[in-house]
Amino acid sequence: MSKTLVAFFSASGVTKRLAEKLANEIGADLFEIQPETAYTNADLDWQNSKSRSSMEMNDPNCRPAIRSRVTDMAQYDVVFVGFPKLYPAI
Repeated sequence: MSKTLVAFFSASGVTKRLAEKLANEIGADLFEIQPETAYTNADLDWQNSKSRSSMEMNDPNCRPAIRSRVTDMAQYDVVFVGFPKLYPAI
């Protein structure tokens, strides 16, 4: 029997709700990817080019440290990864 994981990162909660729904529907394990240092509202202000999230989006070498990792990825045959949209709608 195959085992499935839904791993997600959610800044505002939208991706989290979708990941939870998907995991529930398909009977998958759920794992929340969390940054070592939590984001503040100011960090998430994508309209501010100097905000943490804007700098991370615009620089592929600038990624936050992750708080924890999945203990045994080898147990999963299928992994879904959910994350917020990288660029705002124009």
